[in-house]
Amino acid sequence: MLWLFLGILFFFTIFGVPIVFCLGIANIVMLLVMNIPLTALAAKVIQGADSFPLLAIPFFMFVGEVMNRGGIARRLVDFADALVGHITGGLGHVSILSSMFFGGICGSAVAETAAIGGLLIPPMKEQGFPAPLAAAICASAAVIGIIIPPSIPFILFGIITSTSIARIFLGGIVPGIIVGLALMITTYFITKKKGIARPDPGRKFSLRRVWTTLVSAGWALSIPIIIVGGILGGVFTATEAGAVSAFVAMILGLFVYKEISWRDLPGIFLSTGKSTATVLYLCGMAMCTAWLLTRARVPFELAALVQSITESQLGVLLMTNVLLFFVGFVMDLTPAMLILAPILLPMMQQVGIDPVYFGVLMSVNLGIGLITPPVGTVLYVATGVAGIKFDELVKSIAPFVVAELAVLVLLIFFPQVILFVPNLVFPYILEIKNEKK
Repeated sequence: MLWLFLGILFFFTIFGVPIVFCLGIANIVMLLVMNIPLTALAAKVIQGADSFPLLAIPFFMFVGEVMNRGGIARRLVDFADALVGHITGGLGHVSILSSMFFGGICGSAVAETAAIGGLLIPPMKEQGFPAPLAAAICASAAVIGIIIPPSIPFILFGIITSTSIARIFLGGIVPGIIVGLALMITTYFITKKKGIARPDPGRKFSLRRVWTTLVSAGWALSIPIIIVGGILGGVFTATEAGAVSAFVAMILGLFVYKEISWRDLPGIFLSTGKSTATVLYLCGMAMCTAWLLTRARVPFELAALVQSITESQLGVLLMTNVLLFFVGFVMDLTPAMLILAPILLPMMQQVGIDPVYFGVLMSVNLGIGLITPPVGTVLYVATGVAGIKFDELVKSIAPFVVAELAVLVLLIFFPQVILFVPNLVFPYILEIKNEKK
């Protein structure tokens, strides 16, 4: 059944059929083969989309839209510039650090690329960065947005696999920071070799400017603290956290920074609604696919196939990550996560791999797919923002892809990099909750 599904999926994908329709066709064929009434398709799609935790996605998408238009992104950039703008590579480091701040608020790589790229690519060109290199830095840094919590892929993984979203959020903190550092090191050596973006002799690190920009961006930077702290403290769920962050972002844009008006809100809501409709439709269709494949015992058959090749935990991990890497070339992150997570996680659990560890690892791997051709959605956004050709960006982004792959290998061989924070924090959280009871 798995090969039938994959065959149909890739056949129609090659001819440019949107992925959601490819899934629909594959689901109909599998229903007919398994002698299940076609009405099950509608029922499962509605059931898949009718999920309270999924409401977190439109809330965080709304936050991204407000950040783009409400002056929040610019203030984060100013704070990042005060911290690292004086280092060789200048605005390249600012772009990466801004993406880390931005990712901690909205969790969307595409929104991050549009916002940070729109703000920084023009001045990066003025600082001497070739346009393809400037776009490559912004695009590769956007991957951090889906690793540092809150993360939309983490939310999706938690929903479809019944894994603790709070633990996955905690698991993404250290890997997100490591990816950011790896990209900054890569940027430093590239700019130093090319002799561009050298530090201005008159530009020095200033604690006064750091403090001033921190105060300006303070309200925005408080959002991730509220989100993660509220979830961990049991104050609200991930969905409610999304609603809180959306409310705070709207208040900041309307009343604190005053860079959006009530007239702007309908356009923001419309843009958010369009993005949300696409994701929810895809979620519903993918949930139906996962149900059909599970009913056909595909996860168990796949696990048996892999274990017949190797029973080593490391061997299974390496094989799975190679598969995910190649999937990232031809499939966007969201559908890949929705389709493969329910299939692969049972196999991981059979060899003793922690679901939180695998969820973070899967997100990082598929996140790299966002900046690899031909389907890399972030690449297309970056080319549009920078006004360059696609092949120019692909050449310039190669060193950054290598840097992120190096981090992925590190995470594969050292699971505690991901699990250290969740394992450290959660016992205390459970203890506090038990004391309250």
